[in-house]
Amino acid sequence: MTKTEKFCVLVLDDDICLTTIVTKALSTGLPDAEVLIARSVAEAQFLLSEFKINFFIIDINLPDGSGIDFLCDVRTMFPEARVMMITATPLPQYEQQSKELGVLLFRQKPVDTKELVQLVRTHCEKMGHSTSVKNADGSFAVSLTCLSALDIVQLKCLSSATLILQVASPSGIGRIYFDNGEIIHAETSESRGEGAFEQILRWKGGRIKELPHAYKSPRTINTGWQGLLLNIAQKIDETSILTTT
Repeated sequence: MTKTEKFCVLVLDDDICLTTIVTKALSTGLPDAEVLIARSVAEAQFLLSEFKINFFIIDINLPDGSGIDFLCDVRTMFPEARVMMITATPLPQYEQQSKELGVLLFRQKPVDTKELVQLVRTHCEKMGHSTSVKNADGSFAVSLTCLSALDIVQLKCLSSATLILQVASPSGIGRIYFDNGEIIHAETSESRGEGAFEQILRWKGGRIKELPHAYKSPRTINTGWQGLLLNIAQKIDETSILTTT
């Protein structure tokens, strides 16, 4: 259960001056919104578990980690949220990674507060209901109506995750195994390896749940994750074209 049902904004930055300016602008422009401040990834992670957050303003370089890594958690837990990434030292790889993770805007400091307030207000007006659900065991299930399985798999690869994604859909139940961001195994009731992985990504609807990677699974997939995802995405696109012509 979250602590607030208000439209909620999280500003993650260790720059006290910037957070003060942004908070004042948001509080003035959106007096009914809840504005939260975190000065480290650890603080932000705590707030993720306590609040339903609708808009994130995230710095990239933080005292205890990277805003890019934190963004992976945001995208899994709050797929409907909007995100602005900010940085004092913009680098092409940061911007590219941010775009791949669905960032609304990538901006160099100082922040244009008028633009920011307008973006937050627009999303506030268009906001729908969140489909992220926290389970009793502390894991998170994500509706595939917001993010596709392909999107979530890419997030886990980019964040170098070691875990299992269990996908439950009307078509069946499957599992995808990750080891330091590499996809090493997939299984359904019908197949294993790359065939099972493709089958899972073709399923429509359902939910994804994270499970701990508690034991060493067999390695049935040896293709690098970038090549694997590209091949599967191309096959899915080709099938879609054939079925619509």
